[in-house]
Formats: sequence, C-alpha cells, structure tokens
Amino acid sequence: MKQLFCGVLLALTLAGCWEQDLERTNFNAYFYYPNNGREGFLGLVKGISACQSAAHSRARSLQMTSSTGYSYICCEKTSSSECATKHK
Repeated sequence: MKQLFCGVLLALTLAGCWEQDLERTNFNAYFYYPNNGREGFLGLVKGISACQSAAHSRARSLQMTSSTGYSYICCEKTSSSECATKHK
C-alpha cells in the first residue's frame, strides 16, 4: 500500500512539473485552415499558452470561430527536432 501511495504521489508531482515545463518550452506554432487543411506557420513562441493564444488570435483575425473547423498544433522545438512532441 505504501508503494502504491508513493507511486501515485510521484506521478502527480511529475505531472505538475510537466505542466510547468510546457510554459518554459519553445514551440513552433502552426495554424490549419478549415476545408483545405492548409498549414500556416505562426512562429516560434515560448510556452504552451502563448502557442494557443497565437492560434486563437489568427482565427479571430480571420473572423473564424471554433465551429468553422480551424485547428492548430504546438510543436515542441528542441535542439534536435522542429517538432519533438505535439500539443494543443
């Protein structure tokens, strides 16, 4: 029982650290237009919330709402990859 508790505690701690790291991580932000799926590069941003904001700002500038079907992806930029992991 003690091992289970320690495992759960460790998992929760690591999950919290992961979220904090996402705000300190550099992301390549991409916007996907509805209907044709054309990709637009929004730029390099720091933090997952900045990436999300960049996508939502692009949609607003194009007078789109979430119901129009636009999408976006936040690609973690590392020294070895332009898209190590994908996030939304």
